[in-house]
Amino acid sequence: MWDVYVYFFLIAASVVIWALKYRGLSPGVRALGVIQLITLVFEGYAAYLMVRKTVNLHIYHVLIPAQFLFYSYVYARELTGSNIKKAIFYAMPLYVGFAFLVLIGFQSSSEFNSYTRVGKNVLITCWALLYYKEVFLGLKVKRLVEEPMFWISTGLWFYSLGNVFVEGLMNHLLSQSSRWAETIYYVNVLLGLLLHLLFVVAFWVSGGKPGFSNGLFRTSH
Repeated sequence: MWDVYVYFFLIAASVVIWALKYRGLSPGVRALGVIQLITLVFEGYAAYLMVRKTVNLHIYHVLIPAQFLFYSYVYARELTGSNIKKAIFYAMPLYVGFAFLVLIGFQSSSEFNSYTRVGKNVLITCWALLYYKEVFLGLKVKRLVEEPMFWISTGLWFYSLGNVFVEGLMNHLLSQSSRWAETIYYVNVLLGLLLHLLFVVAFWVSGGKPGFSNGLFRTSH
């Protein structure tokens, strides 16, 4: 249960830092904060259903495509290559169409949407690699540790690449052994903790120091 508390703490912490530093963030990093807030709400509702021993898989048929759209928008705004930007923008509606087809034809809202998740993870892994390529070939970033997109891309790369295998196999594991499925799913949990920890770092190194004068909320003096 500790992992659930840490998971929600990290998402909430990223949302708080995002809000406090909003005015100093680039458009892409601002968009990341929006999907973090959406994720917090959806995951909170999923946890509520889980506590009530109610199936919550239908939530992820909405959340996973939403995350893909926002993560892709982040890269479309932050990457500089015009052809790459176009490719990402074209991929966004195509992915939504793919997720809809999976929902109505292959995996219903009561099933683990492994196809949709794997598609998201493969594409986001590609976006992260394109960022690394642009950084190391262009040599535009002098200090990577101060670059929010470095932390964002690192988190998404590890999370997405690792979950290609975990989430891709999950339906098969669920049908064979729930014990094995639960054990393997902890890889997803650990990758999720790493992802949101690096998102916290990304917001922290963005803009100025956290403070109400820099964020969405301004003091009266």
